[in-house]
Amino acid sequence: MRGFMWRRGAAAIALTACSASALACTNARTLSADTLKTQIGLLSQGQISQAWACTDTAGEHWVVASKLPPSNHEHKVQLLFAQFTRTASGWKKNWQARDFLPAQTRAASTEMIVIKDTDGDGLAEVFLAYALTGQAAAQGEGKLLVYYKDKKYAIRGAIAQTANDFGSRKIEPDFLTLPQPVQHQALQIWDKLSAPASASKTATSNPVFLPTTNR
Repeated sequence: MRGFMWRRGAAAIALTACSASALACTNARTLSADTLKTQIGLLSQGQISQAWACTDTAGEHWVVASKLPPSNHEHKVQLLFAQFTRTASGWKKNWQARDFLPAQTRAASTEMIVIKDTDGDGLAEVFLAYALTGQAAAQGEGKLLVYYKDKKYAIRGAIAQTANDFGSRKIEPDFLTLPQPVQHQALQIWDKLSAPASASKTATSNPVFLPTTNR
């Protein structure tokens, strides 16, 4: 299974625009908003930024990224990421990650989803990477979540916005317990996320392949 990163300036049919996406999975395809609504009743309100279906040895999985508008009680935009798996009795939610943006700031400037079996065990890992940038901040906040066998591992840090800025990262201790190929893939994605916007965050329609060999 070969991994690739696909940066795109426009989302799939029936999905909202998204700055970047990535996928590496058997029989991968995008999902429409109507499919998500009828199959799993997802998002009566809000917008779907990315939705992917793929299959590994455990079955068919859907990975969905979405945004919910501020509520009357919470004046923040919700960023939601979730994975669903098809079972004999219907769709099961395996996990969900949530983050928040102040309503007055712009949404996540960069959003990448990589689905890939990096350690060759037949089960696809999910890598969620996104940057949260304020309107006048010199640095943004970056987060990379790795879901390995449905358990979450994280890297967080500051994202450089220009070539003169400095980024940083903080790796949670349990991240180092992941298999080396998974760690390596995660750090490659973090490097792409944390590079200055002018150098790495320009959308393109061409796929950029991610090598899996160690540096």
